[in-house]
Amino acid sequence: MAHQKRPNILFFLSDQHAHKFCSWSGSSPADTPTLQRLAKEGVVFSNAYCQNPLCVPSRSSLLTGRYSKDLGIYENRHILEANSTTLPRVLGQAGYRTCLIGKAHFNGDQFHGYQQRPYGDLYGQAHQPEYIRDETCTDASGLGDLLGNAGATEIPLPLTQTEICVSEAAKWLQGHVDTNPDQPFFLSVNFDKPHFPMRAPRHLFEKYAGRVRLPEYSEHYLDEEAVPFVRKAVEINGRSHRHQGDRAIALQALAAYCACVEWIDDAMGRILQVLDYLGLAGDTLVMYTSDHGEMAGEKGAWQKTLFFDASAKVPLVIKWPERFRTGLRADDPVGLVDLFPTLCRVAGIRTPDSCAGVDLTPILAEGRPLARQAIFSESSALKHPEYSGCMIRTPKYKYCFYLDGHNELYDMENDPGEWHNLSGTADFQALEADLSSQVRDFWQPGEQIDRYRQCPAMDREKHFYFYSNQFIAADGRVVNARP
Repeated sequence: MAHQKRPNILFFLSDQHAHKFCSWSGSSPADTPTLQRLAKEGVVFSNAYCQNPLCVPSRSSLLTGRYSKDLGIYENRHILEANSTTLPRVLGQAGYRTCLIGKAHFNGDQFHGYQQRPYGDLYGQAHQPEYIRDETCTDASGLGDLLGNAGATEIPLPLTQTEICVSEAAKWLQGHVDTNPDQPFFLSVNFDKPHFPMRAPRHLFEKYAGRVRLPEYSEHYLDEEAVPFVRKAVEINGRSHRHQGDRAIALQALAAYCACVEWIDDAMGRILQVLDYLGLAGDTLVMYTSDHGEMAGEKGAWQKTLFFDASAKVPLVIKWPERFRTGLRADDPVGLVDLFPTLCRVAGIRTPDSCAGVDLTPILAEGRPLARQAIFSESSALKHPEYSGCMIRTPKYKYCFYLDGHNELYDMENDPGEWHNLSGTADFQALEADLSSQVRDFWQPGEQIDRYRQCPAMDREKHFYFYSNQFIAADGRVVNARP
């Protein structure tokens, strides 16, 4: 790629956005016109995977360009070492002005190389309850019933995290143009939606209510066909017996989820309007992705930590005007771990040796396939490291290796729904042996329990703090944002 002026970087990150809920998928239940426009103007990666389908592990991997096995981070209480080599730290040291607005889900250090954090989850968990908690609350997390709490938000929209992210991003960009117009910036805008509580503006919820359809699945799948890791993870994630089989509640939740997806899409569109109005669009690389997906009723499950595409596959689109290809759909298996080296490349700086990902600019700039033929992902069932696994995704197959000896093998070309587990079948014995060897070499399964247990951890998760987000005032005070 020929030398160019270092671009500004506007990085959008959402929380729990499943890849199929994008208009470019061709069958999305949710409308995402902003993402559709970005897809036409940039490059969409159709096989992008997170490196761990859980918030803190995934975000730590993205931030450092390293896998969970390298960091030891598998839980939302695990702590990333302070002064780690992170993307914002490296860009800041190279002359970029860096800022994070919204959800980071950092434990311990709340900046990790970002120079500014005007608003976000410095103390809380970012996800807003529908009320202001106090010492008398019986719901310690404020997150409520996963499915039964879905619907239209009663929080005044100017107080919601989504709308504050828009206003804070607009304010920051205005200030940048006025005070630092010649300095490149790296601005991360991290939304907390469509993660639960699945509450959206009423007009969006009502748009999808009665319109969505639940995925079809065998009612016996989770109890009789799923491997033990899947059964355990779904049980821990809240396979609610109160709502099991309650289609009305599930439909309400799915409608609210779609509404949250469109809300985020609209919010990004408004920030991009600001970018264009301020004359920054032509010199700015824009990227959108999510930390992991959401099962959203697939196979009768909700939430994440699974290797199925609904949980581990993420939307990823990258646009850089006049530098990258337009309207390209890339099928290479890629990961969030690849974003660090890619952004180092476009910024003209050396990628740290610690990064495990690869530079994606050959695809982005020239449409050339990657030399690498596979991407990995890891997961542990929440607070149960004995239920751990590692996935390898090649262009055609997905293989999942679990500590308990059970495995999964799917032909992703002929079985994209991941219903027919080919593991243990005679016709695929040689392929499975090869993929198993690759996973063992990469993951070193005998070390997994120790990696998990040796990682420093918070005593409790951040959602136990009463207020979800905070502002950092001009005088340095941290001010709670209610609710």
